[in-house]
Amino acid sequence: MWRNADTIERWVFGMLPSLVTSLGNDYWTTVLDSNEPWMVDFFAPWCGHCVQFSPVYEQIAKALDGKVKLAKVDCDQWPGVCQGAQVQAYPTVRFYKGQQNGRRQDVWGMQIQTQDKDRIIQVVLSQLEQLHDEL
Repeated sequence: MWRNADTIERWVFGMLPSLVTSLGNDYWTTVLDSNEPWMVDFFAPWCGHCVQFSPVYEQIAKALDGKVKLAKVDCDQWPGVCQGAQVQAYPTVRFYKGQQNGRRQDVWGMQIQTQDKDRIIQVVLSQLEQLHDEL
């Protein structure tokens, strides 16, 4: 069986312990009702871009460990969650700052418009800095 570097990388990351939490129906309370910042990857296992992004997301989780919690939702397994979150394309990555004044966060969060690891980290750290300045 022929393997390329991407396939091997996905296999290796699949075997390592993950900092990314798998969510289903608990997305609503775990993320939207949380005071802590979260980033969520809504994906489908058959989606090529999602498969390629998965090891990148794991690297992001490692880089942001202790600052932001990361989760993923399998939209094939949890279609109601993804429909309720109004996910229309895969992968959809959203950042949630954490609820303010005890009010549930909006399902939209902040859409992350790139799959570039360094850019995502930069955007999230910038959001955290703004949040810290607001407090």
